[in-house]
Amino acid sequence: MIADLLSTDCWAMDPRFELDPAQVQKKSIHTDGPKKPARRESRRSARTQRGVLALHKHAVEKEQPGSVLQLAAAGSPAAPDQQQIRVFWDKLVPAGMSAPQPLIFKSEVFDLAIDPTRYPLLKAADGRTLLLDTGGTLPPLVRTLIQEKDPGIRIITASPADGRRFLGELLASGGFYSVEEQPVMTFGKDPQLKVRSDFKVEQSAESVMRNEVMLISAARQGYPLRLTEYLKGQGVKLLEPFAEQSASPVPLRHRVVRTASHDPAQVIDLLLETLAAPAERNKRVELFKTAESGIGLSVAAERYFERGGRRYVVARFTGDPITYTLFRLLETKGYRVVILEPHDSFNTVASKLLSRMDLPSRYSTHQLMTGPGGQYSFEMSGFMLENTASDGGSVMLTDRPIESAMRELLYDHGYQVQER
Repeated sequence: MIADLLSTDCWAMDPRFELDPAQVQKKSIHTDGPKKPARRESRRSARTQRGVLALHKHAVEKEQPGSVLQLAAAGSPAAPDQQQIRVFWDKLVPAGMSAPQPLIFKSEVFDLAIDPTRYPLLKAADGRTLLLDTGGTLPPLVRTLIQEKDPGIRIITASPADGRRFLGELLASGGFYSVEEQPVMTFGKDPQLKVRSDFKVEQSAESVMRNEVMLISAARQGYPLRLTEYLKGQGVKLLEPFAEQSASPVPLRHRVVRTASHDPAQVIDLLLETLAAPAERNKRVELFKTAESGIGLSVAAERYFERGGRRYVVARFTGDPITYTLFRLLETKGYRVVILEPHDSFNTVASKLLSRMDLPSRYSTHQLMTGPGGQYSFEMSGFMLENTASDGGSVMLTDRPIESAMRELLYDHGYQVQER
């Protein structure tokens, strides 16, 4: 097959090189008279300096005729991303893999050597060799010769300029147990952190059990450092070979207020403190004044406060119909009454209070932060009050537990977490 390739016209059809018979010295054939070698000028020699394929002269013994096919190094320096790629690959492929040997092939017909500086070599996870032709300058004939001599060599032609495509081709040829594109990993239920990346790599069937899962991003904008550390703690390693900078923390502007108490009165106190509404405890609110009607009647209020020119009463209802009637009479006097019941949850208490205060909010899942391009997101359940802080920030009221690592992530995204 190789002899057929070398004897055909494919030499003249490849635009990147042209066979010069003067550069090839083969066993001479005796005839009646001396023959002068034919010479012709390369039509493209002045057009490009990339991927020069030269057939060099080489002394040949009679018992081993042939020619040397040498891929010369280009004059331009190595691609700027080459070192980044090598460092990234060393982190990805298991330690202990031997470095690939330079590609040198010898046969009776040709000798072929590939310059590892111009065409870097990487060792795949399954032990095979990857050859990076990121500039697309490897001539088709040379590709054929390489794959003829060693079919296990995988040639990567994508350019790092298109980071995602390059990594996709590189990982697909890397010999890993599994490679998943655009994975979404979730951590926790409520709160829940979702992390999106370009690829997820498992080196073996036990990668999940051994904490060897790799997430790989081709983005130039890096993930926050705290997120990377959090993933590491979860047994997931994040690799960003092209990241130029990590996301920077933003100034504190918002608050997440979390209560661990299930007592309705304590929940009310937390909400009123968060809303900067000072309240009086165990106040007797006059329903009728003796001086006005000769009848003095007051109703016990667990909490009494005023806000925005309105008066509010928070009272506990135990099932007594007379007490319920008194609460309704208070409403006829202009009081806004929040009636608490013994089994009210955080959700119920907060809903009652916020509704009576005309603060539009409901207990639902809210997204508190998101990364550029949707790289990650964090959401949790609670009541979101927009523009509640003096500087226009938001306040999230919740009863959901927040682990310390999640709090640090929220802090970097402008949320101060308070627990009462």
